[in-house]
Amino acid sequence: MTPVSLTERPPRSPRKSAGGITFLPRTIDKARASLPGGTLGDYKLTGLSGRMLDLLGISEDRFVSAVEAAADDDAVAAWVKEQTTPEKINEWNAFVAGFIPRGGDRALIQEAFPWLAPDTQQSLLALDLLPEDDRRAFHRPD
Repeated sequence: MTPVSLTERPPRSPRKSAGGITFLPRTIDKARASLPGGTLGDYKLTGLSGRMLDLLGISEDRFVSAVEAAADDDAVAAWVKEQTTPEKINEWNAFVAGFIPRGGDRALIQEAFPWLAPDTQQSLLALDLLPEDDRRAFHRPD
């Protein structure tokens, strides 16, 4: 895959999946941005992407190399499935679907996402916070 710049656009939505693995396309985008010629900007492979790779038993270096060698998302998804088990994939999908950052501590979440108003009814799920954070970082209207 070719490198990308995450200074021009955010990675894909955390709700997107590839090969039945939620968050994988977003992590692929981050890996592509970490390739020579790419730019990660304010993004990193640690955080939820790192948690996903850890849970699936895949090192960051191996993942980035697999992304670099792959033709497309389907090839990366197939490679990931060869490295892990369906049980671990199901465990990851269940985890990320309900993950609330910072142990659910609203004050700590607001430190990470300062745009989150204290009295808002907005979901605190990472899968909801990250797309809004991306939208605001790139000043994109709804």
